[in-house]
Amino acid sequence: MTKEVRITDYACADDTDLRSLSADIGPGKIVTPVKTINPRDFYAGTDFPRDLTNLHETYLKFDDESLRRMDEDKAYSMQKNKDISRYRKRAHHCPGLCFVEFKTRGQGGRYPTPHEIDVLTNAAYSYSDITPIPSVPKMARSINKENFGEFLHYLASCIESIEVRNKKCILGYIPSVAALYTQKIIDFYLDHGINAYYIDFDGTMVQSHLDSLNALKRQLAARGYEENNFLCYINISFGKAINDQSVLSARDLLAYGYGLDCLGGNHVGPKRNPEFYEWLKAQKSITRNTTRLLNIQDYGYYRADLLGEAAESIYPEGALIGYEESLSATASRQKRLLQIVNMQQQCLEAEALRGVIDESGDASLDYFSSKKNVVKGDLKGLARMRRSIL
Repeated sequence: MTKEVRITDYACADDTDLRSLSADIGPGKIVTPVKTINPRDFYAGTDFPRDLTNLHETYLKFDDESLRRMDEDKAYSMQKNKDISRYRKRAHHCPGLCFVEFKTRGQGGRYPTPHEIDVLTNAAYSYSDITPIPSVPKMARSINKENFGEFLHYLASCIESIEVRNKKCILGYIPSVAALYTQKIIDFYLDHGINAYYIDFDGTMVQSHLDSLNALKRQLAARGYEENNFLCYINISFGKAINDQSVLSARDLLAYGYGLDCLGGNHVGPKRNPEFYEWLKAQKSITRNTTRLLNIQDYGYYRADLLGEAAESIYPEGALIGYEESLSATASRQKRLLQIVNMQQQCLEAEALRGVIDESGDASLDYFSSKKNVVKGDLKGLARMRRSIL
C-alpha cells in the first residue's frame, strides 16, 4: 500500500487560499509555492540557477506504437533513459516528476490495455521521485455519469500496477471534470492512501474550474485532509495567446492564490482539426502572438514583437538570457530563449509568494492587487474562494 506524502510546516493566508508547506518528495523535501523547471527546454549549455532548481519535470507522450517500442525496442528505451539522465543533470539532480500521457491516434479515444498500463506506470515510476498516475486526456474530456465507473477502474488498475513493486508515494491524476466527479475522485484516492495529486487543466484557465476546485478542497476538509495534501497543476493556460492583445494577465501565477502548490508546464497540443489551424495561420501569426515575455512585477505576458523601446524596461533584471541576445534572435530561437527567461521568473515569483505568507496572513490579496495586469474579477474570485471554504 502506498504511503501518504508527509506534509509539514503548513501556513495559509487569511484573505486568499495562498499557502505554503513542506512536502517530502522521495529523497528530497520541497517548499511551496514552487515552480517546476523543464530541462528539456534548455539549450545544452544552459546553467539554470541552482537556488531556483527545487523540482523538475519531464513529460512523455505515448501512443500505442511508441508504447510498443518502449516495451520491445531496446535502442528506443535506452535513448529515453539517456534523455532522462541528461535532463536530471541539467536540473542539478533535484527531485523530479515524470508525467506520462496516453494518446490515441485519430478522433476516437480508449483506455490503455492492462499491459499498456504496466508499460506506462513503469515509465512514470522509473523516472520520478513520486509516481504520477498516467493521464488519459481524450477519455477524461468526456467523463459523465454513465462512464465515470470506467475512469475509476482505470485509476485502480494503475495503482494496482504500481503497487506490484512500489517504494514511492503516488501522485494522483485529477482531470478537469465537473465538481461531483472531482469529489468522488478525491474520496477514491484517500481510500487508497493517496494525499498528493496533480490537476490536468488540459489547456484551460483555472478560473474556468473554480467550482470543481472548491469542491476538491471541501472534500479534503470533510475527510480531515485540509492541510495534509499536495496539489500540483499542469497544462494551465494564462489566456488565449493567439489573440492579438499586446499583454495578457499571468493567470497561471494567480492560481497559487487558489491554494495550488506547484506550477508545472503546459504541454497541450492542438485539439482541433488541422483545417482549423490552417485557417488560423491565414488570419493571424501564431508564433508572433505566442512568443511572450513574463514580467512578474505587473503579472503581464507581453508580446515580444510589440515591446519596442519599452522592452529594456520590461525585460527582467538578472535574467538568465541577456536582453540583446533574446530579442535579437531568430523567431524560433527567441521563443525558446524567452521560455527559459519566463521559467526563471516563475521560479522567482513562487519564492516571493512564500515571503508574502510569512510577512502577514492578510497581505496576499493586497499583493495580487498591486500587480496592474491582474483582472479585477479574478481578485474577487480569490476572495470568494477563501470565504466559500471557511
